[in-house]
Amino acid sequence: MKPFLKYTICLCLLGFALSSELAAQSFFGYQTIGRNTFFFSVAWQGKPLVGAGYNYRIFGNSFSDISAEIRFPLNSMYTFDEYQLIAGWYKPLALQKTFVAVGSHLRLQKETNGDQQVTKLLLALTGLPSYAYVRSLTDGGYGTAGLRITYAPVLFASVKGGDSQALAAHRLEIGAHMDLHLERSMGLSLNGFLYKSFTPTSSILTKNPNWRGAGDFYWGSTYLLNRN
Repeated sequence: MKPFLKYTICLCLLGFALSSELAAQSFFGYQTIGRNTFFFSVAWQGKPLVGAGYNYRIFGNSFSDISAEIRFPLNSMYTFDEYQLIAGWYKPLALQKTFVAVGSHLRLQKETNGDQQVTKLLLALTGLPSYAYVRSLTDGGYGTAGLRITYAPVLFASVKGGDSQALAAHRLEIGAHMDLHLERSMGLSLNGFLYKSFTPTSSILTKNPNWRGAGDFYWGSTYLLNRN
């Protein structure tokens, strides 16, 4: 069990050390018999954010995850002046030591930039070439690690009291993913990536042409095991 405690500590430290500009997704890629996972997330976007969500696993030849999450800045929780909603689907294409997983998630973000309050709807299409670095369900854990590539166009954006626009920007995210499941009960997930926005000259959104860093850390507990 000691090696897995070390993994846990490292993941926690990395999760708090990474800065985050955008919501990622949990991508709980580990193979378990847990059907339901309630999870929590932490992020940093110039100020701390906290989130909570739910993941439902559909079993088959592989499995499919359907998840939903909400986040608030710590200093303005539940006011809905700023928040992030994430909902979508994730699936490994095969259950083996090396595999490719795919995901599709909608991100609804309401944020304040200076004097402007902006609402954005993004569609995140993700591919994750992955490797199972731990594969023991009986001796303590199962974990996967891999690359994370996401194309996330801004389908719609609006400025409060101002203009609105479709396809206001295009975003590319490139990074890494790591997850770990301990004793069939506790799941951890870490996403770290660089992203860049490609904004048309006519866009109503602020232009940020440089690559920037982002990251998210998740932890959750499974229950209602699928033993049949």
